[in-house]
Amino acid sequence: MTDANAIRLIRSGDEKAIAAIMNKYSRMLWKTAAGILTSSEEDIEECVADVFISLWQKPEQYDESRGKLSTWLCVMVKNKALDRLRSIRARREEPMDEIPEIAAPAETDENGYDLDQCLDRLPEEDREIVKRRYYDEQKPAEIAKEMGMDKKKVENRLFRSKKKLKGMLSDLSVY
Repeated sequence: MTDANAIRLIRSGDEKAIAAIMNKYSRMLWKTAAGILTSSEEDIEECVADVFISLWQKPEQYDESRGKLSTWLCVMVKNKALDRLRSIRARREEPMDEIPEIAAPAETDENGYDLDQCLDRLPEEDREIVKRRYYDEQKPAEIAKEMGMDKKKVENRLFRSKKKLKGMLSDLSVY
């Protein structure tokens, strides 16, 4: 199920569609929130849950023309995590101006759309390998097994793909 189809189904109240989106993006959102909230797993879990609840209750807030669903979800979870961090620190009576600036993960910053666009320019098989490795955190051996490839071939394609992405992002003055 594509993200566009899932969004259409969520807008019509299909619970299976939100479950599919949750399965697809939970790990990525968890990591994004965990990079900001180091206090407790409960805070991280609540942040991620809040994002999915928002998507379920107000799916019209996502504008497909402005970028990918994954990027939008990451921005949402980053904002919720930062809000929660500020709240936690305020409870400790720390002045707000002492909260350090937190760098966003690459897929959630203002250049996230650029990264998504560059990934889309990779050949489909290479794009799949990169996403499995860096979004799903699969090991090259696991990717090779699931995609029916040699582990060395997966490693070579990862190397070449990273080099291509770096070049594309450099051309955009992002990297």
